[in-house]
Amino acid sequence: MTDSAPADATPTPGAAPLSFYDEVGGHETFVRLVDAFYRGVADDEVLRPMYPEEDLGPAKERLTTFLEQYWGGPSTYSEQRGHPRLRMRHSPFHVNPDARDRWLAHMRTAVDELHLPPLHETTLWDYLQRAAFAMVNTFEPTGIGPASDGRAAGSLPVTAAPPDPSP
Repeated sequence: MTDSAPADATPTPGAAPLSFYDEVGGHETFVRLVDAFYRGVADDEVLRPMYPEEDLGPAKERLTTFLEQYWGGPSTYSEQRGHPRLRMRHSPFHVNPDARDRWLAHMRTAVDELHLPPLHETTLWDYLQRAAFAMVNTFEPTGIGPASDGRAAGSLPVTAAPPDPSP
């Protein structure tokens, strides 16, 4: 044992408190969270079509840098992409309660894989749930509305078909 202060000692006056990002393990923890999350998304028939890239790598990078910045880590997300504007960035996608619940199920699995202390796990999960509920932008069932790339393939028409001109 060394002469250093015990872990529960009063912090040194003037010392900056640790951020949530640092408390949970920093970059490596958020990479593990996002990797586990996208393992589930990769095979999800509702969520996977929302990602236009064939490779989920760019989406992983965006989510990792966003979460790191949100929780007190580097500001890489804003430096690269500007203000997060989550609702605006998700508005082109069909985010209904089914998509939200699937997103949360994959994220729950990912959070559980981290084995965080209870307070950190609860804090992280509370935020993720609130964020997921805030992203819902339609209550139409999956399969109605435009595809994520703007094409209407596979969606039901919103307007009635013109009448058949034949008598």
